[in-house]
Amino acid sequence: MVKIFWEKKKGGTITSPQGFFASGLHTGIKKNKQKFDASLIVSQTPCAAAGTFTTNRVKSWCVLHAMKGIRHSYHRAVLVSSGNANCMNGPQGKKAIEECVGETARLLNIPEEEILTAQTGLIGSPFPTDVLKSGLPKLFRRLSEDGGHAAAKGILTTDRNTKETALSFFLGDKKVTIGAIAKGAGMVHPNMATMLCFITTDAAISKPLLSRAIRHAVDNTFNKISIDNDMSTNDMVFVLANGVATNPIIQNVDRDYRMFRDALEEVCRAMAYKMVKDGEGVNHVCRLRVFGAKNPTEAEKAARQIANSMLFKTMLSGANPNWGRIAAAIGASGVVFNPDQLSISFGNAHVLSNGSLRAAHIPKAERVLYKRDYTIDVTIGKGRGRAEFLTSDLTTKYVVINASYS
Repeated sequence: MVKIFWEKKKGGTITSPQGFFASGLHTGIKKNKQKFDASLIVSQTPCAAAGTFTTNRVKSWCVLHAMKGIRHSYHRAVLVSSGNANCMNGPQGKKAIEECVGETARLLNIPEEEILTAQTGLIGSPFPTDVLKSGLPKLFRRLSEDGGHAAAKGILTTDRNTKETALSFFLGDKKVTIGAIAKGAGMVHPNMATMLCFITTDAAISKPLLSRAIRHAVDNTFNKISIDNDMSTNDMVFVLANGVATNPIIQNVDRDYRMFRDALEEVCRAMAYKMVKDGEGVNHVCRLRVFGAKNPTEAEKAARQIANSMLFKTMLSGANPNWGRIAAAIGASGVVFNPDQLSISFGNAHVLSNGSLRAAHIPKAERVLYKRDYTIDVTIGKGRGRAEFLTSDLTTKYVVINASYS
């Protein structure tokens, strides 16, 4: 258990850290003029940057561009658009990235190599390059320290709500802030999901350690959530560190690094929770915890199998504590365990204890499953391995949303 040393900022967002500006607006990519479809995030000074990307073999042009671009020494900006994935649409999609990045670089008066890109939306459609380019001057003019909330709107697709957070802590006598915005409501499945997350910090940290910290945070948060078992072509997480806080630069795996890493993980965890809670058609969020495995890898394997099970998810939707579906999922995971040592609890309702049913606790378990958020604990043995997953129910509304998404 990590001791809390940070303070969450009320109304925190991507521009909460010092030296960052952002904007968001409607350019015309989306038909609905009330919905923003473009965002721009800019640092006043060059940043160390790091990122993680989808493992899907089908990757959008923006992912391919960013995977190459992230190797550059410094970055200053992130250009994001929503409503079109710019994926599997031929060479025109690559040209669209180049033209939009070129125009953004001209407006910001910075090298093209210092701009990262992200896009999300429908796959296979020609990208409306001229539409986005025509909106870039206005996006540039709207950049402000208060523009984080607008930027959070510009990255959404089927999300019902924006996802923003920020926290602050001290490294020595220097106050450091980490802020973030994210999107993700469907196609949310490890490793990562249809999710975009942009993180800024005014901490001073080397690029190699920033990369190490974000990989650690993503592995423990975004890679342990599930809504619908589908992996996107556009997933990415970016973190930019501009050093404006003037803390001694973090260059070694020491106390300052561990504090930064843990705070970054907390920001990612908050974003991951908001994604699952805002999932398409989601009514219930379940924190699934597996204990007693031979090792953490085995525990994660069992937890992943349960969390991704369609029968488990529909069980949550119906508020039906059918513990047999959990047992079956573990059995199908390939994890070696003794069913006679299996224990399952829905909140504080212990329905199965060392393989024996406690039928009198079933009504109590049903009441737990009617709540918006709850925890299900599964113990599969006496080992020290444990894992935690964040998952959700699967509802008829999810089917309706995705049957008409085009």
